[in-house]
Amino acid sequence: MKKDLNGRLTRGTIRTLDAFFDAMMGLLRTKPFTAISVNELCEASSYPRATFYNYFDDRDDLMHYCWIALAGRANMIDLESVEPERRVDVALDAMADLLESNADLLAAILEHNPADGPLFIGLRTFIAERTRILMRTCTDHERHELPDELIADHYASTLMLVLDWAYLRGHTLTRTQLHHYAHALLNDGE
Repeated sequence: MKKDLNGRLTRGTIRTLDAFFDAMMGLLRTKPFTAISVNELCEASSYPRATFYNYFDDRDDLMHYCWIALAGRANMIDLESVEPERRVDVALDAMADLLESNADLLAAILEHNPADGPLFIGLRTFIAERTRILMRTCTDHERHELPDELIADHYASTLMLVLDWAYLRGHTLTRTQLHHYAHALLNDGE
């Protein structure tokens, strides 16, 4: 993305980003991601192509921003302030809240985009990346003699597997089941 989202954003930048976000989400409700063109995004957002390319490299870059914007709406807390034995559950709940709060959007998008297609591969990659960052604070240093980064990747992959199973593959699970599945997989299937 060409704009630095970590700095202070002007109202104009926020308005432009919101317009492209809304355009992408609106189009995804009606057609596959692979069928959406930059021209359609510009028409739907009421911004010219030059503005689009001032903000984004391409349609995939905009989609990555959309995932960031959706994640920004999630209740992601600093896991270091949570008791170590609860961190996995808190991280899992935060990611599940994100997916559940956007369930209607995800259902509409799934109608036009296969769960194993490029759009959801991008979503899985994004969620795994975010989960990996969260999991870096959850590693059990005393239990493992492995590098923290490797353990964080293992935790993130496991949480992504459970989230994917429940929310993108359509296996309805309660929060208790989500927690149980994650802990069972993290504890060698026990």
